[in-house]
Amino acid sequence: MGWRGILGFEYGIVQAPLGPDISGPELVAAVANAGGLGILRAPDWVLLLLLLLLQEAPDYLRELIRRTRSLTDKPFGVGVVLAFPHEENIKAILSEKVAVLQVYWGECSKELVQEAHCVGTKVVPQVGSLDEARKAIEAGVDAIIVQGYEAGGHVIGQV
Repeated sequence: MGWRGILGFEYGIVQAPLGPDISGPELVAAVANAGGLGILRAPDWVLLLLLLLLQEAPDYLRELIRRTRSLTDKPFGVGVVLAFPHEENIKAILSEKVAVLQVYWGECSKELVQEAHCVGTKVVPQVGSLDEARKAIEAGVDAIIVQGYEAGGHVIGQV
């Protein structure tokens, strides 16, 4: 089956959801067009709070998704930090039927996985321990990213 069978891309290369100013539509589409899995980063922290205050967060993310789709016909994903306000971003991602929802820094619930699967979106959490991996498997995720202590700003792994 290979990677293509699991998530729909040719090579086992995943471009991480770097900051939204780094992994924007152009980079994500370039990675997807080259056969890897590019992942947008949903806005969070200050940008998300500002956009929420302006009631524009879901529209901003939809714009990023649609811009990416205008640059590639290949599957790509969106990464969401669950520790920050994320509900509206998740709604936007699922309404746009993005191929992969990559989540981290928070619990990936069975309900979230079922909701994503209903629209054809695969769910790939990033975990930092065997216990988190087991919980993700129980939730029914499609794949798992295992993070060690070498990760960027959102470190969850201790190995």
